[in-house]
Amino acid sequence: MHPTLVRVSFLGVEHTIYAYGALVVAGMAIGILVGVARAGRFGIARFDELAVGLLGVAGGLVGGVVSYWIVHARDLFRDPSLLKTPGLVFYGGLIGGAVAAWSYCRAWKIPIARAADAGAPGLALGHAVGRIGCLMAGCCYGRPVVASFPLAVTLAGAPRHPTQLYEAAGLCVLAATTALLPARVTRRAGAAFLVYLGGYAILRLVVEHWRGDDVERGVVASLLSTSQLIALAMLLLTAALWYRTTRKGAT
Repeated sequence: MHPTLVRVSFLGVEHTIYAYGALVVAGMAIGILVGVARAGRFGIARFDELAVGLLGVAGGLVGGVVSYWIVHARDLFRDPSLLKTPGLVFYGGLIGGAVAAWSYCRAWKIPIARAADAGAPGLALGHAVGRIGCLMAGCCYGRPVVASFPLAVTLAGAPRHPTQLYEAAGLCVLAATTALLPARVTRRAGAAFLVYLGGYAILRLVVEHWRGDDVERGVVASLLSTSQLIALAMLLLTAALWYRTTRKGAT
């Protein structure tokens, strides 16, 4: 854990730069830059991909915070001061970002599926960087393990699975996969993004097995975390959309 990245003094006032915030911002910047660099390959103007990325970030922040409030509604009811220091829920951010990006694309008649394809590897890579921020902040921690476990990290007073690193590694693989998809796949509009969406849903379903903060995030019917339930819904949505793109490609 290293929640404070650096302290700087400016005009006699000390400012603290936190590792989580810095790495989340860095991840967002990386994701947008990768999307802009790939835009031409998918027939999207770089300015439009930049606008989609920036609006996606803004919508993602709103969606992430709102979903955090929903998940932690009980705690916020007990202690409203927690509203001052909200966290982020990724799937809420993904939905919020998608709505903002879709709104821009619809307004300017830009093919949203192609814009999403361009941004898919950057989204995965930026998310991976953000998960490193989670590790440094000590959030999203894993279940306790024996101290001799070779990958154990000490968080919340115990040696635990480094689930942040598990997810970051999986996201890096997903970024490489979506970036290196063959042309016969990427010819289908939306295919690269669907590979990311479905791949991340599977990754999240697996990594959640080792997450140790499920009490904070909520559990459905004592079986699935809230994130696993959303991941299952995303997996079903991905399968339906993939079938649709496949049928379009065959006609």
